[in-house]
Parts: sequence; structure tokens; C-alpha cells
Amino acid sequence: MTGPTLVLVHGAWHGARSWDPLLPFLEEAGLRTLAVQLPGVGRAPGRHDLAGHSAFLRAELESLTGPLVVCGHSYGGAVVTQAVSGLASGLDSGPGDGLGGRVRRLVYVAAFMLEVGESCVDAAVPAPVPPEPHLTSVAEGDYLTVSEEAATHMFYGDCDPALARAAVASLTPEHLMTVGSPVTGAAWHTIPSTYVVCENDQALSPVAQARMAERATRTLSLDSSHSPMLSRPRELAAILAEAAGNGG
Repeated sequence: MTGPTLVLVHGAWHGARSWDPLLPFLEEAGLRTLAVQLPGVGRAPGRHDLAGHSAFLRAELESLTGPLVVCGHSYGGAVVTQAVSGLASGLDSGPGDGLGGRVRRLVYVAAFMLEVGESCVDAAVPAPVPPEPHLTSVAEGDYLTVSEEAATHMFYGDCDPALARAAVASLTPEHLMTVGSPVTGAAWHTIPSTYVVCENDQALSPVAQARMAERATRTLSLDSSHSPMLSRPRELAAILAEAAGNGG
């Protein structure tokens, strides 16, 4: 395989396995990929907040060689935004050199493309209205959990039922200081970006996505729910392959 490595960063409550249905299509497209497992309960060790996730991703990117395209889904977009900003601004030896120079493109899939000082909570307005009041995340101590019913509705509305059940079963609690923390850097100011708006999203409203997508170099859309890696894997793989081509 040639070209950049496509690094995939999952969203809140999810893990690296959330990308699994997409991987065969990426391989078919000839893409070298790495799905990162962020720290969390039942996931990788390390700090569970946004700062910890950003530092973890930064270290993962530092360990790779060659050009990179970095893709974040949902909350993963906030992690990418901050982590790659750290690479681009603080660790380069000069313009176009070093780690920041190797990140050729950012891709946001129904993701939080945040400005400095903005959190996911800030940007998720207006929020989709669930059909029932109880379909929300629940705080337990310092962590948020999502019920099976809520997750199915918000994340997997147009997914194959068997895939949706397996995805729900793999969800884990997420720390409050992930979606509640503001980013301290915004890599999209200096690195080209693609935003993929999911038009039928019930977790992050298409209106909120479109507002953030105005910051991107290029905007595309998919007729999908919040998780096109499950419901539209071939279409999403084509978009990512194009982005990787642009990045390489």
C-alpha cells in the first residue's frame, strides 16, 4: 500500500472496534489504516478526559512514519482538533517539516470541529429532540452512560439491527470532561480539512454539523445516521480514500 496512513479516531462511548465494518472497504481501496483506541473504562490505559485523549493520540501519531490523514468521528473530532494542533504548532522543526507537516488532511465525520475555547457541549446546539424524554445520557459519578434504547436511536437509526446490537453491547462509560472540556488548539486553521455531514443524525444535529462544516476546506454529505461506518461503509470508504488521495 502507498500513500498516507489513515488514522481513525472513534467517538465518545465507542472504541476502535466501531470502525471494523469500514475496514474491509478501506483495504479494498488500498488504504493503510490505524484505528486508535482512546483511554477509557474497558479501553486503553491513561487519562480519560479530553487532555488525556489528545496526548494519547499525539503520541500515537508521533510513533508513525510517513504522511498521515487523521479522521475523527463525533467526539473524536475534538480529540483530533487538539492533538494535531499540538503537533503542528509545538513540535515542528520548520515550515512543512516535522510531525505537523506530515499530517496532510483532517477528516471530520459527523464530528466536533471546534474552535479554541469551545467544547462539544457548546457546539452541539441545537440538539436533536429524542422521541421520548428518557432517551438521554445519564451521569453516574464522573462518567456518562447511554442506555441501549438511547444508543440505538441516537447512533444507529439506519444500521443493520444485528450490527446495531453488537455496537451497543461494546459501548463503555465516558468521562464528563471529554465532551465538557474546551479545546486549547485548532489544527484545522492550518491543515486542509474535509467535513462529512450526516443528514439523518439523531446524536449531533445536521444543523450543528453544517455550522462547524463552514470551517472546513471541503464539505460533503451522506444520507446516513450518526454512524456511517456501520450504515454506509462503502460510501464512507470512498470519501476517505479521496481525502487520503488529496492528503498524499
